[in-house]
Amino acid sequence: MDNQLLTVFVGIIALCSIFISVIIILIGFHTLKTMKQLQEVVTHLQNELSFLSTKVALTLHEVNELINHLKVEIRSISDKSKLSLHELHELISFVHDETKSLAIKASNGIAKVTIGSLAIGALSQILKKKTKE
Repeated sequence: MDNQLLTVFVGIIALCSIFISVIIILIGFHTLKTMKQLQEVVTHLQNELSFLSTKVALTLHEVNELINHLKVEIRSISDKSKLSLHELHELISFVHDETKSLAIKASNGIAKVTIGSLAIGALSQILKKKTKE
């Protein structure tokens, strides 16, 4: 009986070993299958990231070109603004000089009219005195 019991235990241990081996083989098979799927996902993600990084690089290049173009346009507008301000300054200076000249002419005219008026008033006074006498 001891031999039979020993044979049963050895058989049970052998069956357990076979069962554990089958489970380990199945786990290994599923692990390999999962690793293959994971590798496919990683490869797909690498391709997508490569595509996106290429698009980002192109977009950054286009943005850089746009910024450079805007800098040139802003300089052009700035130069035009400076030219316009210079022309406006010259126009204001011209108007100031003309206004000053007209004011001097008007002042001289007013002075002449005042002197003429005083002269006519004096002449009128002289003629009044002569007519009374």
